[in-house]
Amino acid sequence: MRRCQKRRNEFPDGALEMEPHPVIRRHMTLAFPLLVAGALTLAAGATTANAQTARVTGRVTDMVDGEPIGGVSITLRNTDTGLTVQLTSKDDGSYFRRALPIGRFEITFEKEGYVPARDSRRLGSGQTTHNAVLEPTRAAPPGSSPEYIAAYTAFEAGDLPQTIEVLTALLGDQPDFGPGHLLLARSHYELEHWEEAIVGYKRVIELEPEIPVAYLDLGVALSAIGELDDASKYFEKAVSMQPDDATAYYNIGAIFIRADRVDEAIEYLTRSTEIDPEQPLAHKALAFALVRKQDTARAAVHLERYLEIEPAAADAAEMLALLEQLRGS
Repeated sequence: MRRCQKRRNEFPDGALEMEPHPVIRRHMTLAFPLLVAGALTLAAGATTANAQTARVTGRVTDMVDGEPIGGVSITLRNTDTGLTVQLTSKDDGSYFRRALPIGRFEITFEKEGYVPARDSRRLGSGQTTHNAVLEPTRAAPPGSSPEYIAAYTAFEAGDLPQTIEVLTALLGDQPDFGPGHLLLARSHYELEHWEEAIVGYKRVIELEPEIPVAYLDLGVALSAIGELDDASKYFEKAVSMQPDDATAYYNIGAIFIRADRVDEAIEYLTRSTEIDPEQPLAHKALAFALVRKQDTARAAVHLERYLEIEPAAADAAEMLALLEQLRGS
């Protein structure tokens, strides 16, 4: 990525020294590509100065097909007081709770057939929209071949080389077997075999083009080898399929920063922070992008938000010094 040349007397020292903002990798626990087990998005609603309680609302969806999930058991536990509240999502995946104390909550989403999703977030005064995307737990489908079952077993045991060996042989005989290509691509992804993962996910998309996580993982793999233009195209496709995915918007923004496409980076990073105001990396990246556009006032707002969310971050002292410089510019 090219570093922006500082313009004399316009910004304090260090304000324009851009750092590479990392693409967020998606991890998984089972054999299906993981959007993020419990990837949660927040969108702050309107608040009032006198509000003394928090309200939370949201929607729970399936990470694979984006469909709403009803009957999800939702537990909100205030980490300061121990107060615990139980909710259940409706058939349309929605849930709502009013009159919660302001503070940090541990939020858990659980339903049979899905990996439990957990996160710790602060609920402020007024209303917070808190969406969740759940990963299905997958077992080899009934009637699967012994080779496919063996591959699943090896993957779940963490033996990725064995998974790859078994699936390579299986796909030699069944070249259009989509689940096999999906598991093979994911195995290479986990091992950071980026070239093989790229080939695999492209094949998955040919066979099953409606799987959003295939586009997301493909975007990460392409960005890892420096193919930023191609990566952004796949992230944009994933966003079009799941428009409330803050991480996908962040990843596109991070890619655009690396490519020196700052206006586009600001657009996508702004959207990421709107969907998930508690995503620290999006605020930090947006602050740096805004500095590139000479917008120190907005940059300071987002850098301050980054420090509010991550006060103990490894770079907190450095970012605090930069924030003071921006405020004085």
